Amino acid sequence: MTPFAVYLHLRASEDLQRSRMTDRRLQALHALHEELSNIGVRVTPLPERADLEVEITNVFLAGETQLPGRVDTCNRVERSRIMSIRLSVNDEHLEFVCSDGGRVTAEHHAAQRILMWLDNSSRPRMTDLVQAPTA
Repeated sequence: MTPFAVYLHLRASEDLQRSRMTDRRLQALHALHEELSNIGVRVTPLPERADLEVEITNVFLAGETQLPGRVDTCNRVERSRIMSIRLSVNDEHLEFVCSDGGRVTAEHHAAQRILMWLDNSSRPRMTDLVQAPTA
């Protein structure tokens, strides 16, 4: 298990009714929680105890359009999902996009990228190291 903890969330929608978009984001939230747990990253319900805040900002199907009254005739197997994620530490933000690809889900890609980001951010940078004086 890694020493890292993340606060995983999504913003509440202004819509009073849950839409397909909200359902997709909630499903992605649960799947990403599972993927992070599988690689040893602890998910905490308290943002102040997290090393990183992870927000799922959007999940949509590739090629999806917002035409009113359109009936979706393609199923999930034919179209991959695209997931937009925002990472936040203090006042710094980083956004990235992951998609389903091959046999790997967008959530798996996202979990791997989050772990890499946490791992890289915990290592000291060369500019942070104090060089010992040479004699």
